[in-house]
Amino acid sequence: MAKADLLSVVDAAYRVDLEDTAWLAGLAEVVLPHLDDGFGVAAFEFYRPGDGLPEVVQRCHLGIPDKLAALYPTVFQTMDPEIRQRPFRMGPCITGSQMMGMRRGFLDEPHMKQYAQKFGMYDSFWITAAEPSGRGCGFHAGRSRLTRASEAQVRQWGRVAAHLSNAVRLRHTLKGPPSGRTDAEPEAIFDPSGKIHDATGKARSEQARELLRHAVLMLEKSRGPLRTKDPEKSLEIRKALVAGRWSLIDQIEQNGERYIVARQNEPTVTGPALLSKREKEIIGYAQLGHHDKLIAYDLGIATSTVRVLLGRAKEKLGVRSRKELLELCRGAVRPKAE
Repeated sequence: MAKADLLSVVDAAYRVDLEDTAWLAGLAEVVLPHLDDGFGVAAFEFYRPGDGLPEVVQRCHLGIPDKLAALYPTVFQTMDPEIRQRPFRMGPCITGSQMMGMRRGFLDEPHMKQYAQKFGMYDSFWITAAEPSGRGCGFHAGRSRLTRASEAQVRQWGRVAAHLSNAVRLRHTLKGPPSGRTDAEPEAIFDPSGKIHDATGKARSEQARELLRHAVLMLEKSRGPLRTKDPEKSLEIRKALVAGRWSLIDQIEQNGERYIVARQNEPTVTGPALLSKREKEIIGYAQLGHHDKLIAYDLGIATSTVRVLLGRAKEKLGVRSRKELLELCRGAVRPKAE
């Protein structure tokens, strides 16, 4: 994997003012140095209704040989539906062989033998930036040999994916009809020093302003010398949401002044009526294969809060294990009788 700046991917994701094709092409360009192994990268934006199969909204290929690029839609469309669901249940960073639960046996996988191996591709890298609202984007890049995603790759790409999926959701909120939502306008405006210039709605409380101010300072710190001295730390401190509610976006005025705008960007979630909205959000991310620390990063809350709320959800629904909880919330099993 190329040693490059993953924050450049996050920055590209939050260019929410770009039109769709330019936005995805820009992402593909900054992702390419990280994932390319001689086969380029396929970038795609998707919408996944409920627990159904993803619908590709748009796609962009960069550096993929023409004959291989022509096969991409066929390969994905002919996959077994259950397999097409796996990237949405096994976390945001995984390889093809890991997704199939195989090692050397992946070399005999029919799809790979039929479509990919003729080009020298024997495995692939998947980044699936999904979230409970159903919108997201992803990347697929071939590998010349069997490979496994390392712990560092899973951790780093998981954080990047959190920003990617939140950026997709925000872009659609800002460009589409409000549909009764009131989150199109900023709820707080800060300058890079952390000074607040305006606040409205839930951002007006002293606690919210302090949380947002701290997040702005961490955003600026992540962009400073730490970005080159400790890239992983710079990504760690730049949480995807603030208090499960706000995304921070740069706004450049005509005079060149830069401000950081906090916009409401909460996931839309469904689930059993007994559960609180935050419990449903946490379960929604857990169903995507996100572990507790990544869910905390997704929402900008403490890992201990994630664990407590998962425990409360299990108590409310009368289940003992995480697996039972997720299956129940997918509708795969019925709740236990009182």
